Amino acid sequence: MSYRRTTTLMLIIVVLAAAAAIAGEAPWFDMDNCAMCKNLSKHEGLLENMSWEQYNISNGIVAVAMVKPDYMKAYRTAHMEMGEVSERLYKGKQLEMCSSCSALGACLMEGASQEYVETSHGDVWIVTSDNKETVAKLQKWSKRNMDEMAKMHGDSDHSGHSH
Repeated sequence: MSYRRTTTLMLIIVVLAAAAAIAGEAPWFDMDNCAMCKNLSKHEGLLENMSWEQYNISNGIVAVAMVKPDYMKAYRTAHMEMGEVSERLYKGKQLEMCSSCSALGACLMEGASQEYVETSHGDVWIVTSDNKETVAKLQKWSKRNMDEMAKMHGDSDHSGHSH
């Protein structure tokens, strides 16, 4: 897995952050304690000035991040900082992670593949697998992310998640 792809993966995970914990469970997103998530939240205004959508595809998910122009520098910096965390994780360092980051990490450990395209407005990230069970886990992870984001924004139609 390339440094850039690992970095992108973790950045996209963090973009979902800012959600409240579900009662009785570990937080799905944890902006204060997750080694990945806190890199985005420390850039003032970034989370409020970007959007993120995930869509199911036949063998995984596609995620699209859009960032307002004034926040692209902060987004790219957070991306780099999260890449540094990814490298530490890859080398076996134990770091505190939220449930979303942990669930995605498990899919990657099962051999899920990633492709990343940096755009002028954010990025596109595709995570796929040839293993049907891993695909199901990726799509379950994606649905939970979108459900948690909808709760944060009071949105009941889950418009960023395809069925």
